[in-house]
Amino acid sequence: MAYSNITTYNIKIMSPENFDISVIIPAKDEERRLPTFLQSLIDYAKASRLRYEIIVVDDGSTDKTTESVLAFQKNFPELTLLKLGRNHGKGYAVKQGLLSAHGAICLFMDADGSTPATEIEKNLPLLSENYDIVIGSRVLESTGTKVQARLLRKSMGWFFNFLVTSFLIKGIKDTQCGFKMFRGPVIRPLWENIRLEGFGFDLEVLFLAKRMNYRIKEVAVNWHHVENSKIRLMRDSWRMIVNIFQIRSWYR
Repeated sequence: MAYSNITTYNIKIMSPENFDISVIIPAKDEERRLPTFLQSLIDYAKASRLRYEIIVVDDGSTDKTTESVLAFQKNFPELTLLKLGRNHGKGYAVKQGLLSAHGAICLFMDADGSTPATEIEKNLPLLSENYDIVIGSRVLESTGTKVQARLLRKSMGWFFNFLVTSFLIKGIKDTQCGFKMFRGPVIRPLWENIRLEGFGFDLEVLFLAKRMNYRIKEVAVNWHHVENSKIRLMRDSWRMIVNIFQIRSWYR
């Protein structure tokens, strides 16, 4: 469900047919990094034959994230800002954005632009043919894709994915990449049931999607490290390990 502590700027009452693609960007104190990515995404959307909407969810920022987003609306009226009354967590922000979306295909991307907008339409054929969900992977390798990650992140990622595969979700090599696409009809049945509000929400989404027999495709994507990451590897990795066993308990 949506919550009442959300201020919506540039709201549109539209049916799913109004947009082909809805892009959700969760943002917390991103006044420095978000504008560059947002401009590249808008340029990409304008050059496409498909109809895009972009929804930025300001998750209780204390900087000028809101003002930086609103400055783009004149140039791209299909941009909507959802401003949360306080910080809840990335999972909560993504959930609110997706439940507010109008697109036939909905996806979320990180505000730092670590995954480029070009990955969107490159992977659209998978959703129109055989799959309900397409998720980016920084572990899979493919011709034409490149991942630039620091050694510590790679090491922590390997250990975390080992735990995920052993105790929660088999068959997925990278659950935490911030690029995931969904066919519109799966959004509400899946996301209305998501309880985790922090960085571990991807685990619950993929675990529940498998239980609901949605068809998931993991694909290699271009990805590069961006400075000033909001993730604190040790602290947040520990919290997500706890999330693994929370999910096991909830859905047992």
